[in-house]
Amino acid sequence: MTDEMFVLVSETDRQTVVRLNGAHPIYAAHFPGRPITPGVCLVQLLGELLQRHTGRALELSQIVNLKFVKTLSPDTESLLTVDFNSVDITGGSVHAKGTISSNGQVATKFSVKFKEHSN
Repeated sequence: MTDEMFVLVSETDRQTVVRLNGAHPIYAAHFPGRPITPGVCLVQLLGELLQRHTGRALELSQIVNLKFVKTLSPDTESLLTVDFNSVDITGGSVHAKGTISSNGQVATKFSVKFKEHSN
């Protein structure tokens, strides 16, 4: 499990719960003794979850809006709930809006666009 940033706990149509892996190497650098999940890792998490949800290979094409309301540490906020309030699939593009929360508090608000990855 040390090579995985997160583990899937549960998922429904529009909501996914994941557990952050505090032993992941990223936390040794970000930050030693006070681990915080980097924003880029949260965007990667969204992409991976949307790939599962849509069954498409996706790559980030645009961050429309991304607001970090509070930091997320695997020590104190290891369970994250990702709510996809809307997922619009048009042609080869996926536009998703929603929130990432922990302990009942919103930590991140997002509006992101991904496009189908062409090999």
